[in-house]
Amino acid sequence: MHSSDVLAQIEEMGELPILPQTLLQIQKVATDDRSSAEDLAEVILKDQALTVRILRIVNSALYQRSGQGRVATVHKAVITIGFETVRKLALGLSVFDMMSKLSRSPHLLDVAQHSLVAAAFGQMLAEASGRVPPEEAFVTALVHDIGKAVLVECSPSDYDRVVADVRDGRDTIDAEREYFGMSHDRAGRRLAARWRLPRPIQTVIGDHHDFEALHPPAHMDPALGIIVYADAMSRFRCAPETQVQELKILHKAAFALGIPVSRMEELHAKINAEIEHLARTVDLSVGDLHDYGAVVNVEGSASVAPPLSAEEIAERTAAQLRLYRNVGRGLAEGEDREALLQSIVDAVVGILGFRRCILFRVDRDRQMLVPWMWSGADAETVAPRLELPLERESGAVALCALQRRPYHVPMAESEAYAGTVGAELLAATATTGFSCAPVVAHCGVSGVLFADHGAGGQDVAAELATELAGLATQAGLVTQCMDPEPTAR
Repeated sequence: MHSSDVLAQIEEMGELPILPQTLLQIQKVATDDRSSAEDLAEVILKDQALTVRILRIVNSALYQRSGQGRVATVHKAVITIGFETVRKLALGLSVFDMMSKLSRSPHLLDVAQHSLVAAAFGQMLAEASGRVPPEEAFVTALVHDIGKAVLVECSPSDYDRVVADVRDGRDTIDAEREYFGMSHDRAGRRLAARWRLPRPIQTVIGDHHDFEALHPPAHMDPALGIIVYADAMSRFRCAPETQVQELKILHKAAFALGIPVSRMEELHAKINAEIEHLARTVDLSVGDLHDYGAVVNVEGSASVAPPLSAEEIAERTAAQLRLYRNVGRGLAEGEDREALLQSIVDAVVGILGFRRCILFRVDRDRQMLVPWMWSGADAETVAPRLELPLERESGAVALCALQRRPYHVPMAESEAYAGTVGAELLAATATTGFSCAPVVAHCGVSGVLFADHGAGGQDVAAELATELAGLATQAGLVTQCMDPEPTAR
């Protein structure tokens, strides 16, 4: 494989809606001098998962202040930790989500785990040095190896060869250059630029392998230095045979970052506990530094998707790309919009793998959600029974439209989701769990996309909920200024 193939893959990845619209809106609001805390909070509230995470982080030890009570609202969170911090946290968590949701590839699982550990070290080094905001170091470390996701997507088999060579003692960068014509740091910089990530993050992603931890330059940028040492320290084995080398790296880090050596050794001693805390903060669960467990959602918040092979992942990604291109081409050429919309509904079943999908339209005159299109097992029978009032009592599907944000309900009968599911929906669908996402046109919410695995089927994994939201965004483009009438499909 040549570097040109990697660059072509980056262009395709750049076209995917990996970074959610919520993040793009946060970026826009946070950089607008006229925006208020209320404006930023309103955008965050549209993303249920991000709302929960922001509140967790602002109430974590990282932001605890003497005399500060628990922060219970996003508005207060923005005031407490600031616009820029919220923007960076949203950025890091969104990109990290992308990596962890691709963790059906064992290589990307390893990358996600390593990134989490590096984030723990990065945060702690930043706090000790006082030269870089801790949350900035945390976010940057989470995404510093994003280029590895690019290489795995390009050719899983070639990345297998890289991993095998590294296990035999070969340098990672050298192996990547042989099999891909480009190393992951350079690929990551290109993808970061394609996504228009902040330039300092682009620089760290692209340069973090340009310096050796044992031979730092006389003057190293603090943000880059922290990631260089966080990356090196995250690979520590803490074994007797490696102790001498690891202590040398600690001493070099102390000198380069202006941290007392005693403080470095103290940080090293407590890293395992910090990793567990950070794992809870980002909704992930890992083992300790020496023996990682699987990266999964915790506390029953979601199920783990059945494992897919690299080929299946590639096929699904390619199918989504074709759909997005077909929709864009159809809109440009004036194709029938209802046909385009039905193709999206069908894709929820045919591409994402849900067993059932129903698209509701918002009838504002009657204040109702009306089944509009559907696809999949028994949807034709269930959909006509699901005309729901557009009010909170109807549960998640109505809340999705009223609050303009997606809902993921993985365990519909659990007490944890009491009042969220909607009794009428549960009775009609007999669903185990479902996801729904708003279809937003420029004139407002035009509909809601609902999907599940059928009556009594398995729960909906978090990654599928995210992918459903991506298709809902496409549906929003199609429904611009449409005047929909219910169809009989």
